[in-house]
Amino acid sequence: MNASVINRFAKIVTAGSAKGRSRRLALTLPLAAVIATGAVGCTPDTTNNAAPSTAPTLSAPAAAPSTPAPTATTPAPAPSATATPTATLTETPAPAPSTTTPAAPAAAKTPATKTPASVVKPDGGIEIRFDGLNTGQKIEAGGATVSFTVTWTNTGTKRYDNVVPVVASQLYEGAPCSQVLAMADGTIERKDGNTWHEFPISQGGGMDYVTTGRAAAFPLASGASRTIQYRIHLDADNRPGTLAVEAGSYGSTTTFNEIGKKKVVDTKVVDTHMPKVTVTGAPGALVVGKQAAQYTVKVTNPTKAAFRQVAPTISLPTVVDPASGDYTKHFIEPADLVVEVQDHGQWRPLAVDYDCDGNLAIDAASLNRALPAGATTDYTFRVGVDKGWTTGNKFNLAIGATADQHAATTVNVTPSVTG
Repeated sequence: MNASVINRFAKIVTAGSAKGRSRRLALTLPLAAVIATGAVGCTPDTTNNAAPSTAPTLSAPAAAPSTPAPTATTPAPAPSATATPTATLTETPAPAPSTTTPAAPAAAKTPATKTPASVVKPDGGIEIRFDGLNTGQKIEAGGATVSFTVTWTNTGTKRYDNVVPVVASQLYEGAPCSQVLAMADGTIERKDGNTWHEFPISQGGGMDYVTTGRAAAFPLASGASRTIQYRIHLDADNRPGTLAVEAGSYGSTTTFNEIGKKKVVDTKVVDTHMPKVTVTGAPGALVVGKQAAQYTVKVTNPTKAAFRQVAPTISLPTVVDPASGDYTKHFIEPADLVVEVQDHGQWRPLAVDYDCDGNLAIDAASLNRALPAGATTDYTFRVGVDKGWTTGNKFNLAIGATADQHAATTVNVTPSVTG
């Protein structure tokens, strides 16, 4: 069983309360099934040790008496060749062998130029190389696609009849939703012939992502290489961080047996279109059921282009009262968190529900507005607690904003709670 598979399943975190929550999940395989198939996949494939069938095929045309064949036909046209001897020198059978003879050596020499004989060794295997995607390379969230190539090289003496190439990102802590699985939002495309095929960028929680390489499988003789073109696009809602892009090779998409060493490139996700948030107002005490804390949230567009839709965000992690002594009760439910926004001099309540990470969060759809480059807009809120919290304790409010799906860095405020 491949250790990377078990480690990937070990990272899956059981989701908290799922009430009212929506979440995009990747297809996963039952752990027992993966363990069973992984055990089969770990058995070396001895059938690949057979000698390449291409060796005798390439040598046969070279040994065939292709040149005597034309000379055998020269006596036939000899009687009519009295016009000029140059006709026998430019006779059409002569070029025929010259066009077919170089073709065989060209195919045989191509891998040798990519993989010198000194690289091939009995204990070698499949090695992977990225070109155009380097460690530390910046990828813009919501920006242009990044193109690169991946090369698989057989540095051993064993021939592989079926190599399944796979490229995908590992779990990403900067993902917009990370409670169940921290999967980056975006796509990866592979060029097959003249056509680009699109796949989800993240590996997810199971091994289904390996099947994306099934259509691109190829044989790999000793010393041979295969290069495939890829490109990555990240959606705007990914937060900045380090995104690990992994390339691997598998002998099958049913047993998921990994062959060769995987290659990982740690890229840097950046976002130059994030709004900026500042919060004013003292994080005063909340009086349960009576008094709310008031905050003014300023959202600024620091970019050179207008935002089409800007809205503030307020969320509260789903936690129990730490002083209650009972971690099965005293949850703050959506109805317990009261949030109001000042609208034309009047206080208007906002709906509260669970977000994709299981946090309590306001519904800010009614607060969307356009924001020109360099401009700032203000929102004033009142946040209170009706019940579900013991006095004398604090809880963390995360206040931020989104602009055309780009998320601002949140500001944390910690009002105390009194009775």
